[in-house]
Amino acid sequence: MPEKYCYQVGEWIEDNVSQQVQQCVEQDCNWWCLCCNKWLCFLVWVVVTVLEWVVTTVCEILGDLVDLGVAIVKGGWDIIAGIFTGNWARVWDGITEIGGAVGGLLGDGIRAIFFVCGLIGAFRGSVNKWRLRGYVNGLIDQSDRFSEQDRTQIKQALGINGSGFGLRLKVQYYRGYVRSDYIAPGDTIPALVRWNNDTNPNTRVDLKILAGFKWDHFFERGRPDIRGANTSESDMDAYLADPTSRSFSIYAMSDSVQLEKIHNIQIKGDTIGLKFFEFNQQDVLLTEPSQVRADPSGVGVVNNLANPPFNRPPYNSPDAVSVLCSPIVFGTFLFQDNSYAGYSACLRQSKCVENAQPPGPVGGTGAEYRDRLPDWAFQYVPIHELGHTFGLCHVNGLDRIMVSTRDHSWWSWRLLPEYLCFSGEPQFVYDEAKAVWDYIIANFPTDCLTNKQSGLV
Repeated sequence: MPEKYCYQVGEWIEDNVSQQVQQCVEQDCNWWCLCCNKWLCFLVWVVVTVLEWVVTTVCEILGDLVDLGVAIVKGGWDIIAGIFTGNWARVWDGITEIGGAVGGLLGDGIRAIFFVCGLIGAFRGSVNKWRLRGYVNGLIDQSDRFSEQDRTQIKQALGINGSGFGLRLKVQYYRGYVRSDYIAPGDTIPALVRWNNDTNPNTRVDLKILAGFKWDHFFERGRPDIRGANTSESDMDAYLADPTSRSFSIYAMSDSVQLEKIHNIQIKGDTIGLKFFEFNQQDVLLTEPSQVRADPSGVGVVNNLANPPFNRPPYNSPDAVSVLCSPIVFGTFLFQDNSYAGYSACLRQSKCVENAQPPGPVGGTGAEYRDRLPDWAFQYVPIHELGHTFGLCHVNGLDRIMVSTRDHSWWSWRLLPEYLCFSGEPQFVYDEAKAVWDYIIANFPTDCLTNKQSGLV
């Protein structure tokens, strides 16, 4: 949570100060004084960038201290409770939670001490936003999709010639949950019992795995949020024996975990010119096993989201383009192959930034993910999947948001400099930001781009 407020501080400085300075630098040169007007603006930009870095760094370190205090209390309790109950998974989770908080504080502290590294990262981010604004301006001018009036309106809506550059999007954000008392029409027993007793391994939903009490593989565990008076594993056995004996609901993740995912979408999206300024959050009752155990494929995502309660335009529908400006993210419990943490569908063919096979279009847009432990390794899965919906492909290196160790390497030459020096966390690179906007300008409806508050549906 503290990182969100630090981001908001930096965003305010960026929108109200930095971009005004950039526009000053871009003004025509006063040749009579050897461009003294532009040099003055450049010096002001340097000072503002340094001050922004100082403010956000101090904010982040204070936030790290708060996070560490919370982690010590919560993680410490998990360690103690896990030892006394023999729940070694809980002990491990407590250790990794404290370790992650310590690592975050140490990393930010090191970058503050060796401030040249942090400043390089700050100037890189500022310059990339500056360059991206110019790149998008050129794309708009070069596109034959738009009239002159359209170009003027698009640039105004995107803040090309003003402040707050970016495409403003409202995200349709869903969190799935199940209820112990839900009975499908025509059935006589609760869906959870029927799914658990299903003999087909492709459609069966093990209730204890769904509730987080057991798992097929330790490092594929989730952390669902069980709400009800009785939440122990033995209570699940009692419920399966007598469904009338227990009443509970299970959510795919807790409120706090969901909020952290949303914050990461906002923070990382801003670095590629996507301002996810509003989230239409809804909890949805999942009534089909295909929603609870999602199919990890582009077609599976499209088909899943085309059905109630999401009702997105169906596979290959001509209306599929109309919802490009309303990104959808669905937080579910499991995948049929649970080694996946997320999957997405992309409407149009895209060109990969690095050497990779671009995914083929599947006729729709949408992202699904599941919460997975440890959090520090999987906290960026939702924005990763959204990156795919904007045309991005997998890359090498854990320093990148779009990394996938399933088909790419975890290693890249940028990994150590990024974590030890520049930012301490994975990033989108400038070429990916350009690719996102290539996709947007080529495919997004004009009325979406000319709307200052795109995605309001």
